[in-house]
Amino acid sequence: MPHGYTNDTRGDGASVVKRYLGSDASARQNRERTMLERLRGVLPVASIIPDAPDAVYVTSQLTPSGEGCSLRMSHLEGVHGQELIDAGLAGAVLRSCGATLRQLQSIPLSLAAPDVDHLSGTVLVHGDYGPNNMLFDPRTVVVTGLLDWEWAHVGGSIEDLAWCEWIVRMHHPGHVDALHKLFEAYGDQPPWWARRAAMVRRCQEMVDVFRSLGDAGDMAAELRRQRVRVTEGWSE
Repeated sequence: MPHGYTNDTRGDGASVVKRYLGSDASARQNRERTMLERLRGVLPVASIIPDAPDAVYVTSQLTPSGEGCSLRMSHLEGVHGQELIDAGLAGAVLRSCGATLRQLQSIPLSLAAPDVDHLSGTVLVHGDYGPNNMLFDPRTVVVTGLLDWEWAHVGGSIEDLAWCEWIVRMHHPGHVDALHKLFEAYGDQPPWWARRAAMVRRCQEMVDVFRSLGDAGDMAAELRRQRVRVTEGWSE
């Protein structure tokens, strides 16, 4: 399926099979499975198809061990957020992103992460939040799917907000002027220095993810290093 960068995701219109690549594939698969189970009925997330056992399979060169695991999920209707931005609906998409993020962060951590110690001010963090991992009704631009929970964790509220902004600035620079819709719907706009710092931290984390793959991830890691430098140079 298009728009995937870290894993191999394929769908047939009825279900989607996501094959996790990398040395920590099993941990990321387990995290996504857990979040989908906990958030079903709370947010628009896919359901796990239980009669399809996880599979060990031979993957691409991105998996040093040559093995990985997969998860079969229900197909969600909707149009990918980045496609709608490219179609001229950036403002409406970012408004929905902001409102949905506020909803996500209002979920009690006792439900989303009952087995994690919670610090004051922490919330559920998606970890790769933005139009790149969201599906929308193309008529109403209401969110119909929030995808890819493999990076979910408990953290600061600025993390997902800043990353959503990063996605727009990096991949849709012609629509930066629509970012105010994101902040208006979210209900807050942290200072620029704090948002950019959060973006840089996440970019560096992705460098470390691909660097852990050894030779197979060198090119991907270098691309992420370049993005760290670009992000550091941004001004509001």
